[in-house]
Amino acid sequence: MERVTGMDAAFLDMETSTMHLHVVGVLVLDVGEIPPAEMADRLRMVFAERLHLIPPFRWRAVGAPGGLDDPRWLEDPDFDLGRHLHRATLGPEAAASDLERFVGEVSSRPLPRDRPLWESWLVDGFADGTMAVVTKVHHAIMDGAAGGDVMAALFDLEPEPGSAGDEPPVWKGEPMPSAARLMAEAVPGALSRTGRLPRVMARTVSGLVGSAHVMLRQPGAVAGFAPGTGFNGALTARRTVAFRRCALEDLKLVRAAFGTTVNDVVLAATSASLRSYLLDREVHLDRPLVASVPVALARGADDHGFGNRTSNMMVPLPVDVDDPVEALRSIHEWALGAKAVQQALGADLLEDLLSFVPGLLLSASAQAYSRLGLGRFHPPLFNAIVSNVPGPPIPLYLAGARVTATYPMGPLIGNTGVNLTVLSQSGGLDIGVIACPDLVDDVEAIAEGFLAGVADLLEAAGSSARTREGARTS
Repeated sequence: MERVTGMDAAFLDMETSTMHLHVVGVLVLDVGEIPPAEMADRLRMVFAERLHLIPPFRWRAVGAPGGLDDPRWLEDPDFDLGRHLHRATLGPEAAASDLERFVGEVSSRPLPRDRPLWESWLVDGFADGTMAVVTKVHHAIMDGAAGGDVMAALFDLEPEPGSAGDEPPVWKGEPMPSAARLMAEAVPGALSRTGRLPRVMARTVSGLVGSAHVMLRQPGAVAGFAPGTGFNGALTARRTVAFRRCALEDLKLVRAAFGTTVNDVVLAATSASLRSYLLDREVHLDRPLVASVPVALARGADDHGFGNRTSNMMVPLPVDVDDPVEALRSIHEWALGAKAVQQALGADLLEDLLSFVPGLLLSASAQAYSRLGLGRFHPPLFNAIVSNVPGPPIPLYLAGARVTATYPMGPLIGNTGVNLTVLSQSGGLDIGVIACPDLVDDVEAIAEGFLAGVADLLEAAGSSARTREGARTS
């Protein structure tokens, strides 16, 4: 067994019936002439041959008695690949909207805890002959960077599936531990947590003081709560999703024209989308919203490559600004400040704090928060979650089929009802938006608004380039 620690343990402990802490990825496949049954067999074979490259896909979470200690990862003695691979036919004339509806339904259900925390669906029946693979993985297993390791294990660089290397090692499950063994291990863990208290408190005070000094010097630094919106409130179990795609080169052109970063452009397009969404509902804000932006951290040499190594930046989104270029430039400046605050606070501070709090307290608090709908009664810490996941810049293949799009979706956390995640792949930017429909009545509008935001910035970049060209020739 292996102890689950820090952020990974918190994701396990804090999941509730309305706050599902899994991530979802949707692959669209050009399968050519491969029939669905053969594609299902190929996919099963790929997983069977390469599962040893993704160890957490055979780990089962086992909780400590009474939540006195961190959970454990156990090599599942009852592992059965058939319990994780599924098929669905939506056709015969299914469209992208049918896939979005299916993914929303899959995303609305938590993963069962009596097996490793992942499942994958092969979906067929689309009018254009494509198929899709919908994979749901618990966030305790991986963050965005670890998701890249999963992709590397399963994907090929050529249409013909390659070898996974040497013969896979013989795998054997572990027997389920007795309650007495778990209790015996929990007591020292609880004592160790108490012993860490002075160090954690000292780091917390130091980080808060350091970040406060930085905040005073940084423009747009986020301190306190975000403004309330209609998409912040008590989450329900339901989820809706929307997918879109645009050219990564468009964002790079905007970046170059205005001296920002691609991530700044992603945030500016998100800000434009949320501004449009609010104005369509006659909501006028006089100050920025706040986006929670996950930041990948470096992994140590002894890190197994999975789990979570992330921190967060809080970046203002100027929905009160009409001019897209002014909004982009503000975001660029504010993001630099947010990064400085995050670094001053300490990348590992949140993980340290979470490792100190008993799982029982985390779980009980999260359950009460969800059950009582407390998200309705306090202003949000942030209004939306916005993630930018770098993907491979080259074509990829899965089980002999070309991957034409990869739509990522992260979890909804606390009282935040919308998450927008983008992934760059082979010259495209794939956009996945997931929302709680009881807070966000039109997830498609947010996805479309993102594309409109990119288009407005691209037009402004073209105008800027023409102005500079005219100045040089005059």
